[in-house]
Amino acid sequence: MPANINTFFNIASQKQFSRDFFFRVKQIVVPGMSLDGETDLVFARTANLPGRDIENKVVNYSGQAFNLNGKSSYPGAEAYSLEFYMDQGLDLRTKFEKASRLSFDNETTTGQMCMPGPESYILLDVLGVPCGQGNEGGQGMETIETIKLVGVGIRNIGEVGYEIADGTGEIKTITCSFSYHWYENFAK
Repeated sequence: MPANINTFFNIASQKQFSRDFFFRVKQIVVPGMSLDGETDLVFARTANLPGRDIENKVVNYSGQAFNLNGKSSYPGAEAYSLEFYMDQGLDLRTKFEKASRLSFDNETTTGQMCMPGPESYILLDVLGVPCGQGNEGGQGMETIETIKLVGVGIRNIGEVGYEIADGTGEIKTITCSFSYHWYENFAK
């Protein structure tokens, strides 16, 4: 089939396009903290779908280079960042603080020094809007794929700046970063 405007139109209208807001943080579970996007005020403002690399291993033989698969790695897994809208009562920040202090407490110089296991995770949903099939009235978004970050640990709670003298009432956000070992994906 030739690549032309009609081909583009037909394929695009069938597959549709992902949008920059078709994503949500569904759940975060780390020692000392469990946040559920369905019941807690956990509205991510920005997030990224994580990446994955396969290391290249070269075998040379008789002047020819052969490229083989090596280990997998996850770029940014040491500091996966999420930005959230911050609630007025600082409940979300307080929960992040509690988890952070369980990781390491300055007062007691103790903390959770063990490697995070499968019980520590973040669930991310990639969303889509079903088009056609009687959804002209806008039935809402559905989960297309769920990404599970495995072995999650809290790493950073970002500072929150206030503009006391020149503030205009803008909504405040808080950025938090987590580490993870790898991710798994579950398509619908």
